[in-house]
Amino acid sequence: MATLYTFSPSHFCEKARWALDLCGLDYEEIRWAPGPHLLAVRGMAPETTVPILRTAGTTIQGSGKIIDWLETSCHPGWQSPASASEAEAIAALEAKADEGIGVTVRRLAYAMSLPKEGGRSARQLFTGIVWWQRPLARVMWPVTRQAIMKGLKASANDFPEAKTEFERGLDHFDALLADGRRFLVGDRFTRADIALASLLSPVAHPAQHPVYPVIPDTSVTQRLNAAYGQRPSVRWATAIYRDFRTLPAAA
Repeated sequence: MATLYTFSPSHFCEKARWALDLCGLDYEEIRWAPGPHLLAVRGMAPETTVPILRTAGTTIQGSGKIIDWLETSCHPGWQSPASASEAEAIAALEAKADEGIGVTVRRLAYAMSLPKEGGRSARQLFTGIVWWQRPLARVMWPVTRQAIMKGLKASANDFPEAKTEFERGLDHFDALLADGRRFLVGDRFTRADIALASLLSPVAHPAQHPVYPVIPDTSVTQRLNAAYGQRPSVRWATAIYRDFRTLPAAA
């Protein structure tokens, strides 16, 4: 069995989780807490980020690289590009989703929550974490909280810039979807759709998300949904979740 190491509410981890579920790969998910995860990741992978997928003799770090590995190792649960030009378009849109939505919505969410509501963020991030990290996560949280705000530039003063950057990313995908297309590229569900929909999940707050229903406090995602839920790209992400986010029977 493969093992997927994640942060519980992370949208980049959801991107990898969704791809794994679509491929039908049997895996165990182990959830870490930011801060204590540094002890766990040491010696496992070159960076300190999650998700990390470990299989027999293989360690893959990062949602995009995990999907790359799935495309060569399993039967993908999405369509492969029909041409070289389509492959380029898919890669470009996935990269735009990662940087233009994934990075910016994370910064915005933390700028909305960590400066004044750090306890709520902790409850989200600590949901379902491995037992040995629980006491350490609580002790480390004041330091971890400050490190996240500094590292991601997510302080109260950073909020206006974070909001502007996120809305710029939304503008790009709203314009792309303005022609009424169902999928980002061509007429088939591809990894680009997985990327954008999963990275918009903190805003769309879809009912099919496997983690949100068990998180004790989702006030930030609710506030994001209230502000942006009617944007075309967010409504599109909600529809993609409804149609394509099927969870394993065991879940």
